[in-house]
This record gives sequence, structure tokens and C-alpha cells, in this order.
Amino acid sequence: MGAFILRRAAYALLLLFFASLLVFYGLRLAPGDIVSAIASPTTEKVVRINLTKELGLNRPLPVQYFVFVGHLVTGHFGVSIANGEKIGTIITTAGVKTLALGISAAILTYGLAIPLGVVAAAKRNGLMDQSTRFLVVLAMGIPNFFLAVLLIQLFGVQLGWLPVAGPGGISHLILPAIALSVESIALNVRLMRSSILEELSSDYIRTLRAKGLESRRILWIHAFRNALPPVVALAGVVLPTLLGYTLVVETIFRFEGLGYQLVQSIIKRDYALAQTLALMFTALVILFNFLADVAHHMIDPRVREQGMAS
Repeated sequence: MGAFILRRAAYALLLLFFASLLVFYGLRLAPGDIVSAIASPTTEKVVRINLTKELGLNRPLPVQYFVFVGHLVTGHFGVSIANGEKIGTIITTAGVKTLALGISAAILTYGLAIPLGVVAAAKRNGLMDQSTRFLVVLAMGIPNFFLAVLLIQLFGVQLGWLPVAGPGGISHLILPAIALSVESIALNVRLMRSSILEELSSDYIRTLRAKGLESRRILWIHAFRNALPPVVALAGVVLPTLLGYTLVVETIFRFEGLGYQLVQSIIKRDYALAQTLALMFTALVILFNFLADVAHHMIDPRVREQGMAS
């Protein structure tokens, strides 16, 4: 187990290194620059040159990269080039909002998907199962940005039940969390249903039934426990996807979390903020995958045996 975690950790660090290169150079290869964004078209050339020196953009790119990495390692994120606010303050303020949104979406995802998948499998081909499968197909076919607009139009504009923009209380979380989680709910319902059905057709389930064990106990204890590993493995894809979708959802709802701040910093060519936030998102994606791999390795004995054999 220890060797597995060390291998995965080394792989994660290597990915993070290449991601930092991609983020740093990718932002600078994009059209436009922060000096042009700050200065007006009539600004004198000497002022532009001084501004470039002041921001450290006249240094060679490798030097700028190592300065960027050094600041990250020491926890000195610097200040936003666009507005002069400390990046650490922006991350803390916006991070709380994104964390609240992410937790809400994750609760909706697993709180609904797992029981729905189990019940649909238990009532195979019944009304509940057919309705669930129809909704799953529908949910997987609707892009989250389009769903967000529909939710705003219906519950915000037409019915006036919920706020549609800006951060705030719990009511401001409801629509963004729904828009963020619907696709992942559908994926997990589908996977949980198939996984339960596969377990229910296994020999050990038939043996338990022959022994007279209660059907509910067979379903919710034995079949459920053995059906979980694929769902845990999928979490390594679902959670990073939720994180990535926050860029779209937060922008549509003007929910000023990390995703919203990242989009705005890229538009403004705010290199200092954009590269820090982009690398943070990448690091979180890598972390989620790492944790999902470790959790899958711990709860599935077949994976542990393969790991020891290799």
C-alpha cells in the first residue's frame, strides 16, 4: 500500500510540474498582454516600457517562470496586476464561495445518485427504473451552460423563486449547484444501477438468497458494498469535472468564486492571478484523481492484489 501511494504521489508531482509549464507559457502565448490592457492606446512608449519593467515582463521567460514557481513554493502569491489586490486575499475570499458551491454540488450528486441507482436496479424494468433511465438520458444530453440559462429563466425570471446572480446565502447556491451537478448525478445513477445489477446476478447473491437472507439486507449491505468501487473510481473523473464546470457556472450566475475570478483574470491578461488560479485548479484535479486512486485501491481487494502482483 505504501509503495502504491508513493508511486502515485511521484506521478502526481510530475504532472503538476508539466502543468505549471503549460499554464505559464500558454498564457503568454495567447494574443494580447497586460500592458496593453492597462495602458490606453495613447499612452507614450516610454511609459509602456517602464510599466513592462515594473511588472517584470521584460525578463526572459525562463526567469519569469522560476520567479513564479519560487513565489508559489514560499507562499508569496504576489498581487493582481489588474487591480493591485493581494492574490492570497482573492483566493481566500473566492475560495470559500467555490468550496460552498462544490460541496453543495457533491452532496446533490452522491446524495441523489447512489440511492436512485440502487432503487432503479432493485425495481428493474419497473416504472421507477424506466423513469430514472429516461431522466438520466435527458440530463446527460443537456449541456450545463444551457441548463443554467433554463434554470435562470424558469426559477429566477418567470417564477421569481430564487436569485439568479451574485454570491449570498443558501438561496444563491441552489440554482448554480443544480446546474453544476445534474450531469454528474446522471453518470453516477447509470453506473450505480449497472453495478448493482451486476452484483445481483452474481453467484454469492444467489447463495445468500438460498440461505433465506432478507432481500433488503442482500441489496443494501452485500450488493451495495461490492457495487461501490466503480462509483469511487468514477469520482476521480466526476469531482475534477465539477471543478472544471465551475468556470462556466460561476460566470453565468456571476457567482464570484475561483472559477469566475480565473475567467476574469484571463480576459484582463492578469498573468499573476491567472497563472496562480489555473495551476491551483490543475493541482486540485490531480489531487482528486490521486485520492480516488488511493480510495479505490483501499476498498477493492482485486485492485490491491493487482498492485501487489505488479
